[in-house]
Amino acid sequence: MTRVLHVDTATEWRGGQRQLELLLRARPGDEWAGVPSSPLAERLGPPCVALRAGAHPLNVLALRAAAPGFDLLAAHTPHALGLALLARAPTVAHRRVDFVPSPLKYRLAKHVIAVSGAVRDVLLGVGVPAEQVAVVYDGVAPVTPWADPRWAGLPRPLYGCVGALVGHKGHRHVIDAMVQVPGTLVIAGEGELRPVLEAQVRQLGLQGRVLLPGHVDAAGLYGALDVFVHPSEEEGMGQAVVEAMAAGCRVVATRAGGVPEVVGEAGLLVPVRDSVALAAAMLSAVGLSAGAGVDRARGFSVEAMATGTSRVYDAVSERVHPRRR
Repeated sequence: MTRVLHVDTATEWRGGQRQLELLLRARPGDEWAGVPSSPLAERLGPPCVALRAGAHPLNVLALRAAAPGFDLLAAHTPHALGLALLARAPTVAHRRVDFVPSPLKYRLAKHVIAVSGAVRDVLLGVGVPAEQVAVVYDGVAPVTPWADPRWAGLPRPLYGCVGALVGHKGHRHVIDAMVQVPGTLVIAGEGELRPVLEAQVRQLGLQGRVLLPGHVDAAGLYGALDVFVHPSEEEGMGQAVVEAMAAGCRVVATRAGGVPEVVGEAGLLVPVRDSVALAAAMLSAVGLSAGAGVDRARGFSVEAMATGTSRVYDAVSERVHPRRR
Protein backbone atom coordinates (compact mmCIF):
# COMPACT_ATOMS: atom_id res chain seq x y z
CA MET A 1 0.00 0.00 0.00
CA THR A 2 1.18 3.50 -0.82
CA ARG A 3 2.32 5.16 2.40
CA VAL A 4 0.93 8.65 2.79
CA LEU A 5 1.55 11.54 5.18
CA HIS A 6 -1.72 13.46 5.47
CA VAL A 7 -1.40 17.18 6.18
CA ASP A 8 -4.25 19.10 7.82
CA THR A 9 -3.60 22.53 9.31
CA ALA A 10 -7.13 23.16 10.61
CA THR A 11 -7.71 24.06 14.24
CA GLU A 12 -11.48 23.56 14.03
CA TRP A 13 -13.70 20.51 13.54
CA ARG A 14 -15.50 20.56 10.19
CA GLY A 15 -16.48 18.05 7.52
CA GLY A 16 -12.98 17.83 6.06
CA GLN A 17 -11.50 16.84 9.40
CA ARG A 18 -14.20 14.20 9.89
CA GLN A 19 -13.33 12.75 6.47
CA LEU A 20 -9.64 12.65 7.31
CA GLU A 21 -10.40 10.83 10.56
CA LEU A 22 -12.42 8.21 8.66
CA LEU A 23 -9.72 7.88 5.99
CA LEU A 24 -6.92 7.42 8.51
CA ARG A 25 -8.88 4.73 10.33
CA ALA A 26 -9.37 2.96 6.97
CA ARG A 27 -5.65 3.31 6.11
CA PRO A 28 -3.84 2.41 9.37
CA GLY A 29 -0.41 2.48 7.73
CA ASP A 30 -0.62 6.21 7.07
CA GLU A 31 0.38 9.07 9.39
CA TRP A 32 -0.71 12.68 9.69
CA ALA A 33 0.81 16.10 10.24
CA GLY A 34 -1.13 18.79 12.02
CA VAL A 35 -1.63 20.95 15.08
CA PRO A 36 -1.35 18.92 18.33
CA SER A 37 -4.02 21.03 20.07
CA SER A 38 -6.59 20.54 17.28
CA PRO A 39 -9.87 18.60 17.59
CA LEU A 40 -8.46 16.08 15.10
CA ALA A 41 -5.59 15.35 17.49
CA GLU A 42 -8.07 14.85 20.32
CA ARG A 43 -9.71 12.08 18.27
CA LEU A 44 -6.66 10.50 16.64
CA GLY A 45 -3.89 11.14 19.12
CA PRO A 46 -0.81 13.32 18.52
CA PRO A 47 0.25 13.87 14.91
CA CYS A 48 3.39 12.19 13.60
CA VAL A 49 4.60 15.65 12.54
CA ALA A 50 3.60 18.51 14.82
CA LEU A 51 2.79 21.74 13.01
CA ARG A 52 2.30 25.19 14.48
CA ALA A 53 -1.00 26.97 14.00
CA GLY A 54 -0.95 29.64 11.30
CA ALA A 55 1.66 30.42 8.67
CA HIS A 56 4.78 29.50 10.66
CA PRO A 57 7.94 29.08 8.53
CA LEU A 58 9.11 26.07 10.55
CA ASN A 59 6.11 24.08 9.26
CA VAL A 60 7.70 23.81 5.82
CA LEU A 61 10.96 22.58 7.33
CA ALA A 62 9.13 19.98 9.41
CA LEU A 63 7.32 18.59 6.37
CA ARG A 64 10.47 18.65 4.25
CA ALA A 65 12.28 16.58 6.87
CA ALA A 66 9.43 14.06 7.16
CA ALA A 67 8.52 13.70 3.47
CA PRO A 68 11.29 11.21 2.46
CA GLY A 69 9.71 8.60 4.76
CA PHE A 70 6.51 8.56 2.69
CA ASP A 71 5.52 7.95 -0.91
CA LEU A 72 3.23 10.98 -1.03
CA LEU A 73 1.85 13.89 0.94
CA ALA A 74 -1.92 14.41 0.93
CA ALA A 75 -3.03 17.98 1.59
CA HIS A 76 -6.48 18.31 3.13
CA THR A 77 -6.69 22.12 3.35
CA PRO A 78 -5.56 24.85 0.92
CA HIS A 79 -2.99 26.02 3.48
CA ALA A 80 -1.72 22.46 3.84
CA LEU A 81 -1.32 22.26 0.07
CA GLY A 82 0.85 25.37 0.06
CA LEU A 83 3.06 23.89 2.79
CA ALA A 84 3.39 20.55 1.02
CA LEU A 85 4.40 22.18 -2.25
CA LEU A 86 6.95 24.37 -0.49
CA ALA A 87 8.32 21.20 1.10
CA ARG A 88 8.99 19.99 -2.48
CA ALA A 89 7.21 16.69 -1.94
CA PRO A 90 4.90 14.92 -4.43
CA THR A 91 1.43 15.92 -3.27
CA VAL A 92 -2.18 14.92 -3.83
CA ALA A 93 -4.60 17.72 -2.96
CA HIS A 94 -8.08 17.14 -1.56
CA ARG A 95 -10.66 19.75 -2.54
CA ARG A 96 -13.98 19.67 -0.67
CA VAL A 97 -15.45 23.11 -1.34
CA ASP A 98 -16.82 24.69 -4.50
CA PHE A 99 -15.26 28.12 -3.92
CA VAL A 100 -12.96 29.19 -6.77
CA PRO A 101 -9.45 28.22 -5.56
CA SER A 102 -6.03 29.73 -6.08
CA PRO A 103 -5.29 28.14 -9.49
CA LEU A 104 -1.51 27.77 -9.32
CA LYS A 105 -1.39 25.58 -6.21
CA TYR A 106 -3.88 23.06 -7.59
CA ARG A 107 -2.14 22.93 -10.96
CA LEU A 108 1.13 22.11 -9.19
CA ALA A 109 -0.33 19.18 -7.27
CA LYS A 110 0.34 15.76 -8.79
CA HIS A 111 -3.39 15.06 -8.63
CA VAL A 112 -6.50 16.58 -7.08
CA ILE A 113 -9.31 14.60 -5.46
CA ALA A 114 -12.55 16.55 -5.84
CA VAL A 115 -15.44 15.74 -3.55
CA SER A 116 -18.04 16.06 -6.31
CA GLY A 117 -18.50 16.65 -10.01
CA ALA A 118 -19.37 20.26 -9.23
CA VAL A 119 -16.02 20.78 -7.47
CA ARG A 120 -14.27 19.07 -10.38
CA ASP A 121 -15.89 21.56 -12.77
CA VAL A 122 -14.63 24.48 -10.67
CA LEU A 123 -11.09 23.10 -10.81
CA LEU A 124 -11.28 22.60 -14.58
CA GLY A 125 -12.55 26.16 -14.87
CA VAL A 126 -9.34 27.54 -13.37
CA GLY A 127 -7.11 25.48 -15.63
CA VAL A 128 -6.40 22.28 -13.71
CA PRO A 129 -6.05 19.58 -16.43
CA ALA A 130 -8.93 17.10 -16.57
CA GLU A 131 -6.58 14.11 -16.37
CA GLN A 132 -5.26 15.53 -13.08
CA VAL A 133 -8.64 15.51 -11.28
CA ALA A 134 -10.58 12.56 -9.86
CA VAL A 135 -13.98 12.64 -8.18
CA VAL A 136 -14.26 10.73 -4.91
CA TYR A 137 -17.36 11.44 -2.84
CA ASP A 138 -17.08 11.81 0.90
CA GLY A 139 -17.99 8.75 2.96
CA VAL A 140 -20.62 8.83 5.67
CA ALA A 141 -20.67 6.28 8.47
CA PRO A 142 -24.00 4.51 9.16
CA VAL A 143 -26.41 6.64 11.18
CA THR A 144 -28.73 5.24 13.84
CA PRO A 145 -31.34 7.93 14.43
CA TRP A 146 -32.97 8.41 17.80
CA ALA A 147 -35.35 11.05 19.11
CA ASP A 148 -33.56 13.23 21.65
CA PRO A 149 -36.13 14.14 24.35
CA ARG A 150 -35.02 17.76 24.30
CA TRP A 151 -36.92 18.20 21.00
CA ALA A 152 -40.12 16.61 22.27
CA GLY A 153 -43.03 18.96 22.79
CA LEU A 154 -41.81 21.63 20.36
CA PRO A 155 -44.46 22.98 17.96
CA ARG A 156 -44.57 20.83 14.82
CA PRO A 157 -43.56 20.45 12.09
CA LEU A 158 -39.98 20.26 13.35
CA TYR A 159 -37.36 21.35 10.82
CA GLY A 160 -33.61 21.05 11.35
CA CYS A 161 -30.26 22.11 9.89
CA VAL A 162 -26.80 20.86 10.81
CA GLY A 163 -23.75 22.94 9.92
CA ALA A 164 -21.30 25.61 10.98
CA LEU A 165 -22.78 29.06 11.51
CA VAL A 166 -20.87 30.65 8.64
CA GLY A 167 -22.04 32.70 5.69
CA HIS A 168 -21.99 30.15 2.88
CA LYS A 169 -24.21 27.74 4.84
CA GLY A 170 -27.14 30.07 4.10
CA HIS A 171 -28.88 29.91 7.48
CA ARG A 172 -30.22 33.43 7.06
CA HIS A 173 -32.40 32.22 4.19
CA VAL A 174 -34.04 29.42 6.15
CA ILE A 175 -34.68 31.84 9.03
CA ASP A 176 -36.39 34.16 6.56
CA ALA A 177 -38.41 31.18 5.28
CA MET A 178 -39.71 30.49 8.80
CA VAL A 179 -41.77 33.68 8.64
CA GLN A 180 -43.96 31.81 6.13
CA VAL A 181 -43.72 28.35 7.69
CA PRO A 182 -45.42 27.11 10.88
CA GLY A 183 -43.58 24.97 13.39
CA THR A 184 -40.05 25.04 14.80
CA LEU A 185 -36.59 25.22 13.27
CA VAL A 186 -33.46 23.89 15.04
CA ILE A 187 -30.15 25.10 13.60
CA ALA A 188 -27.48 22.86 15.13
CA GLY A 189 -23.91 24.08 14.95
CA GLU A 190 -21.61 26.85 16.08
CA GLY A 191 -19.71 29.62 14.36
CA GLU A 192 -18.90 33.25 13.87
CA LEU A 193 -22.37 34.26 12.65
CA ARG A 194 -24.21 33.27 15.83
CA PRO A 195 -24.76 36.92 16.97
CA VAL A 196 -25.97 37.92 13.50
CA LEU A 197 -28.40 35.00 13.24
CA GLU A 198 -29.69 35.56 16.78
CA ALA A 199 -30.33 39.22 15.91
CA GLN A 200 -32.22 38.15 12.77
CA VAL A 201 -34.40 35.80 14.82
CA ARG A 202 -35.27 38.62 17.24
CA GLN A 203 -35.92 41.11 14.42
CA LEU A 204 -38.36 38.72 12.75
CA GLY A 205 -40.09 37.86 16.02
CA LEU A 206 -39.19 34.17 15.74
CA GLN A 207 -37.95 33.64 19.30
CA GLY A 208 -39.04 30.22 20.50
CA ARG A 209 -39.64 29.03 16.93
CA VAL A 210 -36.04 29.24 15.69
CA LEU A 211 -33.52 27.65 18.06
CA LEU A 212 -29.73 27.79 17.90
CA PRO A 213 -28.61 25.23 20.52
CA GLY A 214 -24.97 24.97 19.42
CA HIS A 215 -23.42 21.55 18.87
CA VAL A 216 -25.85 18.67 19.47
CA ASP A 217 -25.94 14.94 18.79
CA ALA A 218 -26.99 15.00 15.14
CA ALA A 219 -28.44 11.48 15.24
CA GLY A 220 -30.70 12.53 18.11
CA LEU A 221 -31.92 15.46 16.06
CA TYR A 222 -32.43 13.47 12.85
CA GLY A 223 -34.67 11.02 14.69
CA ALA A 224 -36.92 13.81 15.90
CA LEU A 225 -37.25 15.82 12.68
CA ASP A 226 -40.13 16.06 10.28
CA VAL A 227 -37.88 17.63 7.60
CA PHE A 228 -34.13 18.19 7.29
CA VAL A 229 -33.23 21.47 5.55
CA HIS A 230 -29.88 22.29 3.93
CA PRO A 231 -29.93 25.94 2.78
CA SER A 232 -26.29 26.36 1.65
CA GLU A 233 -25.25 28.99 -0.87
CA GLU A 234 -22.06 27.06 -1.71
CA GLU A 235 -21.34 23.42 -0.90
CA GLY A 236 -18.78 20.93 -2.12
CA MET A 237 -20.99 17.92 -1.42
CA GLY A 238 -22.99 18.08 1.82
CA GLN A 239 -22.10 15.33 4.30
CA ALA A 240 -24.97 16.35 6.57
CA VAL A 241 -27.42 15.79 3.71
CA VAL A 242 -26.20 12.21 3.28
CA GLU A 243 -26.41 11.63 7.04
CA ALA A 244 -29.98 12.96 7.12
CA MET A 245 -31.01 10.76 4.18
CA ALA A 246 -29.38 7.73 5.81
CA ALA A 247 -31.39 8.50 8.95
CA GLY A 248 -34.62 8.43 6.94
CA CYS A 249 -35.31 12.16 7.01
CA ARG A 250 -37.32 13.99 4.39
CA VAL A 251 -34.85 16.42 2.77
CA VAL A 252 -35.12 19.93 1.36
CA ALA A 253 -31.88 21.38 0.00
CA THR A 254 -30.57 24.06 -2.32
CA ARG A 255 -28.94 23.33 -5.66
CA ALA A 256 -25.56 24.40 -4.29
CA GLY A 257 -22.40 22.78 -5.64
CA GLY A 258 -22.49 19.00 -5.38
CA VAL A 259 -25.72 18.79 -3.36
CA PRO A 260 -27.91 17.80 -6.36
CA GLU A 261 -25.51 14.90 -7.03
CA VAL A 262 -26.18 13.67 -3.51
CA VAL A 263 -29.93 14.20 -3.32
CA GLY A 264 -30.97 13.12 -6.81
CA GLU A 265 -34.71 12.38 -6.77
CA ALA A 266 -34.71 11.57 -3.05
CA GLY A 267 -35.59 15.09 -1.87
CA LEU A 268 -36.76 18.54 -2.92
CA LEU A 269 -34.23 20.95 -4.44
CA VAL A 270 -34.62 24.74 -4.66
CA PRO A 271 -32.49 27.61 -5.97
CA VAL A 272 -29.87 29.08 -3.64
CA ARG A 273 -30.64 32.31 -1.73
CA ASP A 274 -34.38 31.97 -2.37
CA SER A 275 -36.28 31.97 0.93
CA VAL A 276 -39.67 31.95 -0.80
CA ALA A 277 -38.89 28.77 -2.75
CA LEU A 278 -37.33 27.29 0.38
CA ALA A 279 -40.49 27.97 2.41
CA ALA A 280 -42.70 26.38 -0.26
CA ALA A 281 -40.53 23.26 -0.38
CA MET A 282 -40.48 22.98 3.43
CA LEU A 283 -44.28 23.09 3.50
CA SER A 284 -44.52 20.49 0.72
CA ALA A 285 -41.92 18.15 2.20
CA VAL A 286 -43.98 17.48 5.33
CA GLY A 287 -46.42 15.47 3.20
CA LEU A 288 -43.77 13.34 1.50
CA SER A 289 -42.97 9.75 2.45
CA ALA A 290 -40.06 9.44 4.85
CA GLY A 291 -37.09 7.24 4.01
CA ALA A 292 -36.82 8.02 0.29
CA GLY A 293 -33.09 8.70 0.59
CA VAL A 294 -32.02 5.72 2.69
CA ASP A 295 -31.00 3.51 -0.24
CA ARG A 296 -29.33 6.40 -2.04
CA ALA A 297 -27.29 7.29 1.04
CA ARG A 298 -25.76 3.80 1.07
CA GLY A 299 -23.84 4.73 -2.08
CA PHE A 300 -21.78 7.25 -0.10
CA SER A 301 -20.05 4.79 2.21
CA VAL A 302 -16.76 5.16 4.03
CA GLU A 303 -15.53 2.04 2.24
CA ALA A 304 -16.21 3.57 -1.18
CA MET A 305 -14.47 6.79 -0.17
CA ALA A 306 -11.41 4.97 1.14
CA THR A 307 -11.20 2.68 -1.91
CA GLY A 308 -11.50 5.54 -4.38
CA THR A 309 -8.95 7.64 -2.52
CA SER A 310 -6.47 4.76 -2.27
CA ARG A 311 -6.81 4.13 -5.99
CA VAL A 312 -5.70 7.71 -6.70
CA TYR A 313 -2.80 7.53 -4.23
CA ASP A 314 -1.55 4.27 -5.76
CA ALA A 315 -1.74 5.61 -9.32
CA VAL A 316 0.14 8.79 -8.44
CA SER A 317 2.77 6.87 -6.48
CA GLU A 318 3.32 4.55 -9.43
CA ARG A 319 3.81 7.59 -11.65
CA VAL A 320 6.25 9.48 -9.41
CA HIS A 321 8.08 6.48 -7.94
CA PRO A 322 8.10 3.84 -10.73
CA ARG A 323 11.23 2.11 -9.38
CA ARG A 324 9.62 1.46 -5.98
CA ARG A 325 7.04 -0.84 -7.53
